Amino acid sequence: MAKGKTISAHVAETTVAKIDQLAKLENRSRSQMTGAVVELGGDLPHEAWTALFQIKALGNDADWQALQQDLTRTLLHHRYRLSQRQMSGQVDDQWLVSLATEDDILAAAVDLTRNG
Repeated sequence: MAKGKTISAHVAETTVAKIDQLAKLENRSRSQMTGAVVELGGDLPHEAWTALFQIKALGNDADWQALQQDLTRTLLHHRYRLSQRQMSGQVDDQWLVSLATEDDILAAAVDLTRNG
């Protein structure tokens, strides 16, 4: 793993409180939470940063909330695709064909959720 470097940022106390609350929910540190965001931001192209700063400067609260919703939707979509890809390699086609009734499907779903 590449050696990291500590950076600092000035943010509102309310932002720190939100990050701390999310960190607690994720069982991660504040540093891990902010580091993930900084890494993502560092990989974004210049045009994305320009758009972000324009939305922040020129938009209103509704615009900012719409951006947050769009980003959340995109992240959840990518997580779903990743889960699908992981599951596709783990499910036996013959087993799927054997699920003939709704009770078979329900029993299989319970078994899958019980066993991870």
